[in-house]
Parts: sequence; structure tokens; C-alpha cells
Amino acid sequence: MVLAHIFGRLIVGVLRGMLHRWPSTVLALTLLIGGGLVLGSRGLIPGMPALSELPGFEGATASTAAASDTREMVVENMQPVRNGEQVNLILKEKSGNRRLIVIAGMSEALGIAGVGNQEAARSEPSKTYDFMSSLVQELGGRVDRVVVNNVTDTTFYAKVIMRTDGRQIEVESRPSDAVALALRAKAPIFAEVSVLDKAGVLNPR
Repeated sequence: MVLAHIFGRLIVGVLRGMLHRWPSTVLALTLLIGGGLVLGSRGLIPGMPALSELPGFEGATASTAAASDTREMVVENMQPVRNGEQVNLILKEKSGNRRLIVIAGMSEALGIAGVGNQEAARSEPSKTYDFMSSLVQELGGRVDRVVVNNVTDTTFYAKVIMRTDGRQIEVESRPSDAVALALRAKAPIFAEVSVLDKAGVLNPR
């Protein structure tokens, strides 16, 4: 309400001086329109939806912000290790050659494999991720994207970014859980450039 009040008073002041100082009026109107678009795009003007909530613009702001410091990834492969007790989840740059090798448990691996695989889809872990995805939708939200955002030694960290009622919610998660959820929600998977610079490999064994 405060922003709207200030914005309204500025417009009234400009209109009063329009007939006397038209060059400065043109400049002021340009600044006001630009400022209004910025405030509106962020949802700061009451009654005006944020740009990301308008049809055709959903996820645009998030995708633009993500593009500058992250790279989109795809699930390239899963390789059993330690006698099948764990799996190396290999995420590859969509438009590059670097890969992240994330250690996942068998339950998480089954959850990931359950997407598009009827046999794996019948497993209990896969059903759990299906339930999580459905729950998010039933609560009026959607998974916008997941981001692998940190690594310490060989341990990776991720976050699931969701949107609901015009708000963005970030939830810390294991990368394998985040990937399993993203695949079901058909949401993109990203990795921060700093993570790729630190832990990315070209030829995983």
C-alpha cells in the first residue's frame, strides 16, 4: 500500500507540471513507466501480478536468473558400485561435456529409474516419489527446478525450488531425491557453475 501511495503521488505531481515543463515530463514519465514495470514484475504493486505469474512468462524470471550462474544438466547414466549397494548417478551438462558423479543409494536409484520404466515404477521407492510429486500438485504448487548448489569433498548438496501462490519456496535436499522429483515433475535440473568447476569431470569411469 505504501508503494502504491507513493507511486500515485508521483504521477499526480508529474501531470500537474506537464503543461509547463514538457521535456522534463517526458523524461519523468519514462522513468516512472520503467520503475513501474520493475516493481510490477516483482509483484510489489498491489493488485498487479508478478511477471512470472502471467501466461507465457511462468518460470521466465527463474530461468533467466538461473542461466547466468548455472548450467542445465541431464541424467546420463547410473552405474552400480560397491557390489550394488550404491549407484553413481552421472549428471551431464546439457550443452557441454562436464559431468557430476553423485553417489546415491539403491532406493534413490530405483526412484530415478522408475520414470519411464514399468518394472522399476512398481518399487516402493518409486511410489514414494510419485506420492511426493502428486502431493506438491494437490497443494497448488509446482516444482520449478532443482539445483545442485554445493559440494564438499565427494558430498553434493541440492535444493528443490517450488512455486505456490506466487511465492518461491526453496527446500534443501539430497541431489538424488531432487533429481527423482524433478523427473516426475518434468522440471529442469541445474548445477551451479562453481560446483562444476570444482567437481566436474570429463571422462567418468
